[in-house]
Amino acid sequence: MQAALTGKRTLVYGGGTGLGQACAQAMLENGARVFITGRRRQKLEEAAQDLGRLGSIAFLEGDITKEGDVTRVTGAAVDFLGGLDSLVVSAGRSAIGSVLEASLAQFEEILSVNLTGPFLAARAAAPHLVAAAPSSVILIASVVATTPMKERIAYCTSKAGIVGMTRAMALDLADKRVRVNAISPSLVLTELSREILSRERDPAATLARREAQHPLGRLGKPEEIGAAAVYLASEASAWMTGQNLIIDGGLSLP
Repeated sequence: MQAALTGKRTLVYGGGTGLGQACAQAMLENGARVFITGRRRQKLEEAAQDLGRLGSIAFLEGDITKEGDVTRVTGAAVDFLGGLDSLVVSAGRSAIGSVLEASLAQFEEILSVNLTGPFLAARAAAPHLVAAAPSSVILIASVVATTPMKERIAYCTSKAGIVGMTRAMALDLADKRVRVNAISPSLVLTELSREILSRERDPAATLARREAQHPLGRLGKPEEIGAAAVYLASEASAWMTGQNLIIDGGLSLP
């Protein structure tokens, strides 16, 4: 059976760690060639070395909040891949703080990474996606976009903005045969989330509590988000655009 993305070309922001790396891996496993980017060169090198066993992959470090870096990364990806068929934006940052506590600097930093960054990435990639159409943009949002948490004012606002951006961009690009969709995961067990859990006074009890919040009784797995990204990049979702795919173990159910 032919892989779902054989011959396709994908640029993944945040591809050196976590959900971005899981998306890159899933794309490679399904026949795509992949270019990954992120801020930390060492993480990108490690990811590329690990994923290179699966297929053709290259990388370049860059800051998604800087227009010049995004332009440079996009150009390098297009040079390596020969074009772009899909874009995945998984770069993001979180912060604790309520509207009573969060500083303006903190709020603006989170919006810069989580909202301005995806805009810059999509804008730079758009001409290449249009040239390769039918093509796809996949933005990683969060379940907190629709089911907010206390003391996450900046993070919730930024992820709700991603869902709005997805819908607006889908309309902008629909007649050019570029589809735009979001994935909204709940808590997924990545290297970062495990490290954050390890800082708790009782990590095991915190993990059990977080698992119990989900009707399906567990947290998500990175490969489950990767599989969703493959679906949204493939022709299996050819009549789907402007949607927010919530993958949350039932957390958002009333």
